[in-house]
Amino acid sequence: MKPKLSRAASQLREQIDDSFPSRSRRSDGWIADARHMRAGKSDHIPDVEGWVRAIDVSRSLFEGSEPDIMGDLCDQLRFACKSKQEKRIAYIIFEGRICSRVLNWKWRTYKGANKHVKHAHFSFKKEADNDGAFYQVSMLGGE
Repeated sequence: MKPKLSRAASQLREQIDDSFPSRSRRSDGWIADARHMRAGKSDHIPDVEGWVRAIDVSRSLFEGSEPDIMGDLCDQLRFACKSKQEKRIAYIIFEGRICSRVLNWKWRTYKGANKHVKHAHFSFKKEADNDGAFYQVSMLGGE
């Protein structure tokens, strides 16, 4: 089965691209590479229906490296999830930290091998596969 990206993930990536058109895409990705396949469990691996529920977005949102605002974007999305304004994101990993519904979207230490310092990782819920609604966060053109 041909892999297909969750519409929620696709919408987030599109809004990031629109808001930061000259951003680096060096560490972007969505489909599992060999390392992910060996690990056996990753939202980058297509499920039995072909859905991929994760994207990686390169840290540098501007040409070059300044200013470094990926943490701010992660926080805006995290706060939208915490307030239940946003319900499609399952978890976010960035700079050796993870946040999710566990601990009410508070950052905690991420113990995985990849600390996600060159990119942010966004994973999405299964029920968001067909939900391409606009993300209402200010850094991405929302209210």
